[in-house]
Amino acid sequence: MKKPTAADTYMAASVETAPPLKIVRMLYEGAIRFIARAQDAGISTPEGSAWVGRADAIIKELRISLDSNRDAEVCEQLEGLYLFCEDELARAADEGSEDGLENAAEILGILKDAWLEAGVATPNLGENAA
Repeated sequence: MKKPTAADTYMAASVETAPPLKIVRMLYEGAIRFIARAQDAGISTPEGSAWVGRADAIIKELRISLDSNRDAEVCEQLEGLYLFCEDELARAADEGSEDGLENAAEILGILKDAWLEAGVATPNLGENAA
């Protein structure tokens, strides 16, 4: 087992103490980055498939963490978008086509930008929203 570096410790602490809005943004960025890595590796390769799996796991976690008690309508819309992304990743994996990857990455990019705008427009949102 590798001994954690100072950078690893810093990163872990920054995630543990980050406001929820920043964590959501980091999850979107991670999923988008993993999709890009899948495209670089090739969707039909074992490495590409592994990257798709990691992106899919993030999207599933975003969907599962939705709290319909806060705003049921927004949660329903987000759930639909997350399910669409999950379906697109599955389609990409099944067909060996990058179209699904591109569609999912586009939706995630739009959502990430929307969360960034929400954080700028409502500075306190980052303290208690997820």
